[in-house]
Amino acid sequence: MSDQSSNGPLSANFSKAKPYFLMIFLQFGSAGMYIISMVTLNQGMNRYVLVVYRNAIAALVLAPFALVLERKTRPKMTFPIFLQIMALGFLE
Repeated sequence: MSDQSSNGPLSANFSKAKPYFLMIFLQFGSAGMYIISMVTLNQGMNRYVLVVYRNAIAALVLAPFALVLERKTRPKMTFPIFLQIMALGFLE
């Protein structure tokens, strides 16, 4: 029973610190992307090609998480919802 009581404050402290850890990881990701971008651009890659590759890789990495984690909360794809998505895409 002492293990449960000792994990309680630790778990609570981790929950409070989680946004800070996530922000630190986000900053490392941004710095890594900046370094990779600068290296590829200095080697002669076209900046438009780099943007396409970066967006394609991001979509491939994030799509499985969106499909799994948001499975229950997605509305059904009806024609009005499809039109709204298309309108937002064109107005971007």
